[in-house]
Amino acid sequence: MHTYNFLLISLLIFYAPFAQAAPSGAKQLNSSDAVALALRENQSLGAARAAIEEVSAYSRYSGRLDNPELNLEYASDKAFNDEGEYAYSIGFEQRFPVTNRLKLLKSVSALEVQLAESELRNQERLLIRDVELALDTITSLDDRLSLLNEVIELQESFTTFLEKRIQNGEASTLDLNQVRVTQFAVKQDIQSLTKERHTAMGELRSLLGIPQDVEIEILPGQSGQDVLPDMTNLSGELMEAHPEYQFKTLLAEIAQGQTAVAKAERWADIAIEIFFEEERAVDESVGRETDRFFGIGVSIPLPLHSKNRGKIEASRSRERKIYHEATALKLRLENEANALRHNAEATYLQLTEYKESAVGLVEQNLEEINRAYAAGQVDLGEVFRVQEQRLEIKTAQVALRHELNQILIKWRAATASNLSNLPTGDLSNETK
Repeated sequence: MHTYNFLLISLLIFYAPFAQAAPSGAKQLNSSDAVALALRENQSLGAARAAIEEVSAYSRYSGRLDNPELNLEYASDKAFNDEGEYAYSIGFEQRFPVTNRLKLLKSVSALEVQLAESELRNQERLLIRDVELALDTITSLDDRLSLLNEVIELQESFTTFLEKRIQNGEASTLDLNQVRVTQFAVKQDIQSLTKERHTAMGELRSLLGIPQDVEIEILPGQSGQDVLPDMTNLSGELMEAHPEYQFKTLLAEIAQGQTAVAKAERWADIAIEIFFEEERAVDESVGRETDRFFGIGVSIPLPLHSKNRGKIEASRSRERKIYHEATALKLRLENEANALRHNAEATYLQLTEYKESAVGLVEQNLEEINRAYAAGQVDLGEVFRVQEQRLEIKTAQVALRHELNQILIKWRAATASNLSNLPTGDLSNETK
């Protein structure tokens, strides 16, 4: 018994520093650091910020008059009678809308800037969710790997213990082979989980904008939820502030504005021209004489044939379409948040039951079976069965904790509460 305890403690002390050691020069990140890094470095967000700049540039110059036109005309009789007669005119023409079309265009353009900003906020919401999910997946894999490494350490101590008992004729090689076969199976599980971790880490690198040659160490965070957060329903002001819902409502406002623009476009712009004209003619009784004119011209298009009905009807149909989409989105967001809240409550209750009952019992059973085996009261098979039971319980506990964390992350994203602690301004100018 003393030999078994000594070997177990020695193995745990020897392997612990290596399990926790981080690669030299590794980039250490906790959850908040990773989120901040992703918001700053993620290339998709960079593209969304550039889109805001693009729309803002259009908005600054929208709703302006068309450029004026310079009209020049010249005519002479040189190719025919060649009597020195000629005429020329110079004028400036400017088009003016007879409706409030330019004001409506300016208003729609300002809404498009808000639309691009809400799209950026929605992408931030989803990016935070994906980063937190990836971090929690890696943490859960690390916990499972830690459990399997504990099993390997225990099996190695049993191997040493059995080899000594075989030398003393107190055990058979069958028991030793059984330990080694089980150890091989556990090592295969470790390799599978390690590959899953590599995949999850690659996905996290892409989200954070970190190249593959930079090592990352995930710092441990909160191990579990002591109490559930206040998971309120998504309605009222919370719904109005949700970036995805804001995106749809802005689309509806833009559709209404475009319908108003289409109605205003039924009347084309009038054209006003100011011109100067000079004409030299030959009169037999008078001779050559020059006439000069200064005048104003007005061109008024009449909406007799094309009344822009197709564009107006299409805009109205788009209004109705977006209205139905916004209603469906609101219903989906409410139901999604509500379902996640119920799942979080159920999973938290299940996890609490594991902590209060199963985990403590299996640890106690393992301690007692080890003492009984050392005293020769039970065979090795019983020890393995209790070990497997402990691994199953601990793995289920890790899986439940992982499931709860994933649900809470998705709930925060579904309600957009994961944006509550973020700055409302553009992050593109933050110091890198």
